[in-house]
Amino acid sequence: MAAVSAEEEEEPPEAAMKKELGPTPCGSCIAWPPAVSERYEPLEKLGEGMFGDVYKAWDRVGRRLVAVKRLSGRTDNRFVETSLRYFAREAMSLGACRGHPSVVKLVATHADSARSDGDCFLVTKYAGPLNLRQYMRLRSVQGRPFLEAEVRDAMRQLLSGARRVHDAGVLHRDMVPENVIVDDRRDGKKVVYRICGFGVSERAARPDRDGSAPLASPSPYRAPEIFLGSQDYDGRVDTWGLGCIMAELIAGSGKPFFGANLDAKVFEKMQRAVGTQGIVEWSGLQRLARRDLAAELREKGYATYTGCLREVFPEEQLSEAGFEVLSGLLDANPERRLTAKAALRKPWFRRFSFGGCCFVP
Repeated sequence: MAAVSAEEEEEPPEAAMKKELGPTPCGSCIAWPPAVSERYEPLEKLGEGMFGDVYKAWDRVGRRLVAVKRLSGRTDNRFVETSLRYFAREAMSLGACRGHPSVVKLVATHADSARSDGDCFLVTKYAGPLNLRQYMRLRSVQGRPFLEAEVRDAMRQLLSGARRVHDAGVLHRDMVPENVIVDDRRDGKKVVYRICGFGVSERAARPDRDGSAPLASPSPYRAPEIFLGSQDYDGRVDTWGLGCIMAELIAGSGKPFFGANLDAKVFEKMQRAVGTQGIVEWSGLQRLARRDLAAELREKGYATYTGCLREVFPEEQLSEAGFEVLSGLLDANPERRLTAKAALRKPWFRRFSFGGCCFVP
């Protein structure tokens, strides 16, 4: 077992942290190698995906709560093999974004070198008990819709995190509610949102795309240019995903805003909501295999169709300033779509005014 990287922190108040400890899972259920199990005490399972599982754990060395993500080194009846390349990519992306409060904090990485199909482990600071999907569904069941001020606060944090990711030269490529950790245990203080799930991230400056973009994001969060097969994309594939999240926060149902049972239906639903004008006007459309799409849309009279997003979210539900952000994030034309930096400069996020001059984060 080799430790690839590690970071120690100041010891938090131990008494307060001990209150967080839950029941320890059965040791036989967790196959961690000695170098990992000796340092981290598993407390409860937080989730599971196709590549591995995540546990809340107690870091005996750092005296803190952490999340231990295990990436399976082999394919079996539960998980798909994760290569060292993908492990390194996620670790490097997290490391590049370290220090921002809206991105989960990398603590350590471990790779089991004792066996050829050994597991890899990513350890991050524990960020909260729920992901955003779970939190939205909980709020829906409780009959507690998100107020516009709450949506604004959530989006400010997420866009700020995305700006840090993009400034670090990273594309997340999987901005979905399941990859946002929510901490609402702060005794009436603001809810904290942190971006996680960098497993399919890539370097923004990479000249040779690997064609994996359509597999990176689930279809309800996939930007139109990715649906159309573009390999020429940037951080605005992430801000599209954040626009989808914003729409879901406002809608309050806890379900994907563009959700449908087939990818083709998702794309149709997307076009109805945000329009087809942006796709037709996008210069990159002519470089795609489906370059005849513009002609098809014009023939059908859709070249100027701007969608019905404002009808879905009327002004009594979302202010004009808020809608400017939502429609900017969900612009079908990636050349016009808001970047994270540009979105944060919109009037909706202005908090203080001094003689007509506004502070903008």
